[in-house]
Amino acid sequence: MSPDHRSLHRHRGRTTTPGTARRAVLLWSLAGGFLVPVYYLLFADVSHLAWDFRAYHAAAEAVLRGESFVGISPGIPGVAYVYPPLSVALFVPQAAVGGWRTAFALQTVVNLAAAVAVSALTLQTIEAHSGRLPRTDRVLVTGLCVGSAPIAAVIGLGQVDTLVALALAGAFVALERGRDDVAGAALAGAALVKVFPAALGLWLVWRRAWRALTAALVTGLAGLGLGALWFGLDAYARYLDVLAGRSRVSEFAGSMSPNFFAMTLSRPLSRALPGVDPMLYPLISALALAPVVCFVACSERGFIGRVRTYLVVLATVLLVSPASNTLYVAYLYFPLCCLLYADSAGRGGWLLVVGTALLTVPLQPAHVATVLSTVGAPPPFTTWILPALRTTLGVVSVPLVGLLVVLVGCALRATHCPDTVDVGVRPSKSD
Repeated sequence: MSPDHRSLHRHRGRTTTPGTARRAVLLWSLAGGFLVPVYYLLFADVSHLAWDFRAYHAAAEAVLRGESFVGISPGIPGVAYVYPPLSVALFVPQAAVGGWRTAFALQTVVNLAAAVAVSALTLQTIEAHSGRLPRTDRVLVTGLCVGSAPIAAVIGLGQVDTLVALALAGAFVALERGRDDVAGAALAGAALVKVFPAALGLWLVWRRAWRALTAALVTGLAGLGLGALWFGLDAYARYLDVLAGRSRVSEFAGSMSPNFFAMTLSRPLSRALPGVDPMLYPLISALALAPVVCFVACSERGFIGRVRTYLVVLATVLLVSPASNTLYVAYLYFPLCCLLYADSAGRGGWLLVVGTALLTVPLQPAHVATVLSTVGAPPPFTTWILPALRTTLGVVSVPLVGLLVVLVGCALRATHCPDTVDVGVRPSKSD
């Protein structure tokens, strides 16, 4: 047996947390995804079906009419098109087909296809490193990427987070395969839709992936230029005005609704530091998380180390950004699943499992209150559990706790550098 295969065999011999625990958490995520439509069909007063997509469709229709579209609302409270102008190009073909229902059906197909593609990339990457998975695990990993609660919400709302998740996963895989130009273009494309992936340019700098960074800059600037030529500079001025007016930073001043879906450290900081200007919360969050990121990155060894660093960087960006919400959990599925199968043995491994379980539960007190009211739960029960939930979830959401647990798990795993050899995964030339 060759040294490489002996090393891989040793690594497999101490594989992760018990398979039953890993499978249980993936099955848990599927159960949560099943409960999303059940809740909205049987309990909720309002379904929220296609709410976000209605804004996308209204913006695309306005483009086809030659009208201003940034900030346009479909008439649904709190819903408006607040995205970089060029991103509307994703929805113009759908609007040209017909009404919003037909367009939403097409968007659902696109979302499902993107989710399946994320699962395929995830499985391909895991198996390239650790060998082919049993059929049960392949089904469960696909289920997490396609049918968990955050994905069900993304599909139901008609959001674009599956496409962003695909771009983020594809960027990592492309960089591993030496396709730096593709990796940079993928990150820039995601940033032209959701903006925050632009922060991953720092990750490219860490990887010394200069060609990828150049491709990202060229793609990003070309996208901005194309948007300016198509819609005019006033569309970007309008975008900045609308964005400033809808900034969620103000939401963190004073008391916060426990049903607010933010997944950011600004949420607990608003309780811990109520006298501090909310504009400073992202900076404080970044300073608090920087040591963890630096430690994990500097402890990076081989493929597993690169995946772990990528997960920690993504998680940190979500924790720092005041605009992040529980749907953004989908962006973490690719690196998180890779670590669950390749690096969850020993110290910190169980934290990855527990963190994954919490990440996929976007529970709010309003959900619990609605269910308890519908089933007629006894008053003593509701008067005990609801106040406790409101108090706790007013400080931290369940996915936020899960994200912090995953970070701690990654930091603990970074203290253990196994003697492994990457099999079937070629590092980027920039390493």
